[in-house]
Amino acid sequence: MSLALRTTVVGSWPPEDRFRPELQRYFRGELAERDADELLRAMAAVAISQQRGLDLDVYTGGETSADSFVLHFARRLSGVRPSSNPEAWDGRGAYEVVDTIAAPRGLGIAEAFRREQVLAPELFKVTLPGPSELTTQLQPADARRGCWPAVMRLLRVEIAELIVAGAREIQLDLPQIAMGLADGGWETEEAVDVIGELLAGLPAGTRRSVHLCYGDFGARTWTRNRALGPLLPLLQRLDGLVDCAVLELSLPEQWAERDKLTELPPRLEVAAGVVDVKTPRIQSSDELARMAEDLLRLLPAERLWLCPSCGLGRRTVPLAMAKVSAMVHAARLLKRQPHERC
Repeated sequence: MSLALRTTVVGSWPPEDRFRPELQRYFRGELAERDADELLRAMAAVAISQQRGLDLDVYTGGETSADSFVLHFARRLSGVRPSSNPEAWDGRGAYEVVDTIAAPRGLGIAEAFRREQVLAPELFKVTLPGPSELTTQLQPADARRGCWPAVMRLLRVEIAELIVAGAREIQLDLPQIAMGLADGGWETEEAVDVIGELLAGLPAGTRRSVHLCYGDFGARTWTRNRALGPLLPLLQRLDGLVDCAVLELSLPEQWAERDKLTELPPRLEVAAGVVDVKTPRIQSSDELARMAEDLLRLLPAERLWLCPSCGLGRRTVPLAMAKVSAMVHAARLLKRQPHERC
């Protein structure tokens, strides 16, 4: 039997080392607008070319304008000011809420997608953080949570612009929801409400995805409870709200509970993050193919994708290339008869 598993990435892709000095100047606000645009365009072109060359089924523009996932959004907001703790977040600083939150220049996600579509018209997948993630640098915590309604409105505006620009898959990256469900701080109903509000009313044919992982700052997991079980009630409630759940699955505790995937709604696809982005070890294609075969005993091929466990943007280019290449090769191995494996 010939199996044809599809492959994708979670979102971010690492910049080449030659871009990093200017990229840091961009994040510090030291580049003129024209120079910044040229830099981001050049970085995106390389990221797209590298992903395209790996023969992925679906890839993104690489989130090349993002600083460590979400640590740049505060600088795009009005209604905040730098706090007295400039050393927070590895020198990126924290921000105090002083007025109603707004984004006069937008959040920058639709802007990046438009820039990247000029380079690669085939792009259609875009990733966005949730309100908890987007307000990571704001303090104190109670003020941060109080900003979520305003931030939700900003995200809805950004999603609407993305749809107009041609985006056909909207993926919400929600690690803080996943971590809160595992260790406390989020309730299932609250998470369902956030996801439902952000993805409601999208045009027919728009693919809706959510990425749930237990954190990746510093290439480490940030939860005490690392099992898959805490996410199950939310995943079961996503029927009709979401088309695909992008799950980590590379943690041993999650993998041990992979049978719980059979309890998901039958319409929900799963992008299985079997490629562990938190380790420098490169899993072999055979190892990944065996994991995929195990998952195919639980889910049919038409509901299953292979992907990394999280974005690769905080890794190196050689490591990202090697890990994704092994994953794509694993998907090809599954198309052969078992005795044809090499």
